[in-house]
Amino acid sequence: MPVNTTKEARALALRLLHADSEETVITVLQGAELWDDQRMWRLYGDTESNFSTMNNQQSRPEAALVEKIVNSVDARLMNECLMRSIDPTSDHAPQSIREAVARFFGNSTGSQNPDSELHEWDVVKQREQSRFITVAVTGATPRSGNGCISIADVGEGQTPLGVTETFLSLDRGNKLRIPFVQGKFNMGGTGALKFCGENSIQFLLTRRNPALLSKEQSNSHESEWSFTVVRRERPKAGAGRVRNSVYRYLAPVGAMTNPEHGKLLSFSAKTLPLLPEQNEPYKRELAFGSVIKLYEYDMRDFRSHALMNDGLLFRLETLLPGIALPVRVHECRSYRGSKERSFENTLVGLIARLKQNRGDNLEDGYPTSLTFTVQGERMIAQIYAFKGNKAETYSNKDGVIFAINGQTHGTLPRTFFERKSVKMQRLAKSLVVLVDCSSLSVGAREDLFMNSRDRLSNGQLRKAVEEQLEDAISHHHGLRELQERRRSEEVQDRLEESKPLEDVLATILKRSPTLSRLFLYGQRLNKTLRAQPGANGTGQGGGSGEGSSAFVGKKHPSFFYFFNKKPGDQLHRSAEIGRRCRMRFETDAANDYFSRADVPGRYHLEVLDGSLEGKDVDHSLTLHEGIASWSVALPNEGLEVGDKTVIQCSVEDSTIIEPFVNVARLTFQAQSSHTPGPLAPRSTRPGNGIGTSGSEGAKGNKAAREGDNPAGIDLPDIRKVRRNDSNWRDKGFDDMTSCHVVEDPIPGDDKRSKWTFYVNVDNISLQTEIKAGRQDPAAKEAVFVFGNVLIALALINDLTSHAKPADKPDAEGSIAETVK
Repeated sequence: MPVNTTKEARALALRLLHADSEETVITVLQGAELWDDQRMWRLYGDTESNFSTMNNQQSRPEAALVEKIVNSVDARLMNECLMRSIDPTSDHAPQSIREAVARFFGNSTGSQNPDSELHEWDVVKQREQSRFITVAVTGATPRSGNGCISIADVGEGQTPLGVTETFLSLDRGNKLRIPFVQGKFNMGGTGALKFCGENSIQFLLTRRNPALLSKEQSNSHESEWSFTVVRRERPKAGAGRVRNSVYRYLAPVGAMTNPEHGKLLSFSAKTLPLLPEQNEPYKRELAFGSVIKLYEYDMRDFRSHALMNDGLLFRLETLLPGIALPVRVHECRSYRGSKERSFENTLVGLIARLKQNRGDNLEDGYPTSLTFTVQGERMIAQIYAFKGNKAETYSNKDGVIFAINGQTHGTLPRTFFERKSVKMQRLAKSLVVLVDCSSLSVGAREDLFMNSRDRLSNGQLRKAVEEQLEDAISHHHGLRELQERRRSEEVQDRLEESKPLEDVLATILKRSPTLSRLFLYGQRLNKTLRAQPGANGTGQGGGSGEGSSAFVGKKHPSFFYFFNKKPGDQLHRSAEIGRRCRMRFETDAANDYFSRADVPGRYHLEVLDGSLEGKDVDHSLTLHEGIASWSVALPNEGLEVGDKTVIQCSVEDSTIIEPFVNVARLTFQAQSSHTPGPLAPRSTRPGNGIGTSGSEGAKGNKAAREGDNPAGIDLPDIRKVRRNDSNWRDKGFDDMTSCHVVEDPIPGDDKRSKWTFYVNVDNISLQTEIKAGRQDPAAKEAVFVFGNVLIALALINDLTSHAKPADKPDAEGSIAETVK
């Protein structure tokens, strides 16, 4: 039946909203004689080439969905700004999203305030504010197909005429001059359309906040609700020059006389039941704002209940780690056994979720901060170290997350931590690093991220950023101590019958000096090692060693100066051209001093004099448990042996009267070869927390190099893994896999590694041989274990022998991963 009255328009809008499949939507529109008449459908963005723009956006459905939620956050911020009669493009408007949140939803101004950060709000406030932006999942359950997703907000809303200039426009600069919103590209979140069923159908219903209308608008159709449906039209045979699909939206008003400029259907209503309540998707009344419904959305990667750990909510929290405003997510599909509390939960972002559950999930002392500068661009990261593999609860694939204003714009996988240059393979499933890129210049954002805002580009800036992160994380003394502690805790599980392997290795090592460098020389281990203060090779405990007291940092430091120096003392040292110069500070600042929102610390590098003047210098500063590690990347070109330079590191915050200033005088020298021989015996090696003098350690090294090694070798660490062990899943074992190798760095020695061999003794070939019963099962198992270890050692030896010192690892590779 055609739509001839506003009452019929209202009924049609609600039928479309309640539809939970494309088939139902098409049937409803056919009944209203609107689906088949192309004159009723207007080109999206008024351009025939809209498909190339709209289909070339996010590559993942969840990333495209995030854009819809971000637009709802923008709508709420805009509404609050306009309600205060502030021109959003003026200098009187907030100049950042954080400042807008602090002013409109807190009791303060400025971006450096707890009110600006959602994770600083209490749970009650988060829940109350989340009711103004909602996500409801309806329709088919995961087993029977893709469901529908409705996003609603109590935002500014749009007039019937304004919809075509905002929601349904493309490539216009609607928000470019508004500093406190996230959306800038004016694509209306159109990237989600390609993930909506076969016909890419989307429903939109909106009404402008009456308080924002002029007197003339209040007495016209501009005060009404308006709605439309977006669909994809595929090219048809014999369609002439039309070769691509095209997106259109329903605009039947006036379309019979002017089909290219038809208008939206509209109707009057004071309120409509559009917001969800528990598991009822359209229960609460909405007076103004917007609702968007995506039909049969691609949910194959989060098919479970929306609120489960592998469902939609937790995936969105990873993609919106620092979301500006909370969102209420409702599961409205039919699930047997659902309890009332499981119908809805608040999306607060990964940062807030971690803060709420920190005690149960994070290692002591985390998160910790990392500040770094690349090509003059400053970024701040937070490093989260989880207990065990609990990181999988929050981020099952992403290891490094790059965010702008709380929205993820790109990621690096967890295999980043397994790279040869990082050597954090043992912690790979326990680490998540959040990098805040909000302060990047516009040009740097364009260079680092794709316009789709869901992945990194492959330019030089990305390469430089990854190199800085690799260096900072691989030399983070807190992470090194944690990795060593976990390794030590596993030592007691090594193979008890190691004498046969020791005899074989002793023979091999006499014939292969290269292979012998893979082993530490020292006493055989008979008991579990424990992490000791100073295990990072610096002589300074990080607070995690046995017997040391827990570090308690101050919000504002009382000192910040070079390690083992007095305040004001300058540091004089040499530095190798083309390599990083590393310096350490000691301080009483809390771990999050540089990364928190509430009066954060700032540090600056300045070249005062010498050969580095006028050069771009990349640098980073990590802070953990009272130790700040400063890494400065020295260029390969423009420096000569004997050149000098003076650099200054200044640390301050708004409460400190005078900054902490530290000056380093560097003298440049040529790169050394850095090819150390076998280390000293474990009992005499410096830096292991035993307190042995450097001269004794040198003697031990000399003895080891000359072959005087009465204590023998420190055998490779071997772990037998069975199907029921947790390591079976962690190492990716199946019936056919045999051995997985983990590479651990040696504290204080960047050139050598420790190796742990995990051998799958439930391998189907081994078990088949054992069942044959021709030999003792224990003997067969020992042969299998030792054989796999020897093969792995041969592969490691080959890779190590042929590696060039200047080689860079590939994007994801590591020696351990290759051996696996």
